[in-house]
Amino acid sequence: MTSPFDPNRLRIVIHSGISTKYSARERSYVHAAKAIYDAVSSKKGNYLVFFPSYTYMQRVYSIFNDVYPDLNVMLQRNDMPEEERAGFLDLFKDDNPETLVGFTVLGGIFSEGIDLKGDRLIGSVIVSVGIPMINLRQDQIREYYSNQGKSGYDYAYVFPGMNKVLQAAGRVIRTETDSGMVLLIDDRFASKKYFDMYPEHWSDIKIINDSNELTTVFD
Repeated sequence: MTSPFDPNRLRIVIHSGISTKYSARERSYVHAAKAIYDAVSSKKGNYLVFFPSYTYMQRVYSIFNDVYPDLNVMLQRNDMPEEERAGFLDLFKDDNPETLVGFTVLGGIFSEGIDLKGDRLIGSVIVSVGIPMINLRQDQIREYYSNQGKSGYDYAYVFPGMNKVLQAAGRVIRTETDSGMVLLIDDRFASKKYFDMYPEHWSDIKIINDSNELTTVFD
């Protein structure tokens, strides 16, 4: 996958020190909140943070508000009407005097089809690899591809999750003059399996395992 935009304008950072697997999620909330705070504090501007579910988002939001009350955080609601969605996006102005952070859901209404050009959005933080919840439809897809001698799990769960990640990351660079960063939070993002799925223009990826390193993410 190629991009018409200058790859040097997009900084990709992987935080491999946090696991968001289902078995580790309870332990990840505090660490994810700190990583988000350190990333969005590195430069004043507007950011979107994408979570794997509303439940995960709410848990991190509660911690974030308690520990870091100095930042202005907007929260996506379930089933937001069109007028409310538009109002949410209108807050992402290119001349905001303070940092604005939007907490949203990966694969939802704000991860595709929106154009926040220029300084209206300078960074996206993507929490988790976006693997769908196990369900009958995805399991049918897994069975179909497994019967074809392929990795059914990848086709049913890994690839759709990665597609959601790429859609969310694509919100940052919308024109040839845009620049910004994408932070991927999950240890799986640093594995060869995921590197093999990254687009060609993600040619310069920095891997960290300590949130304190995020204070210089824009350097």
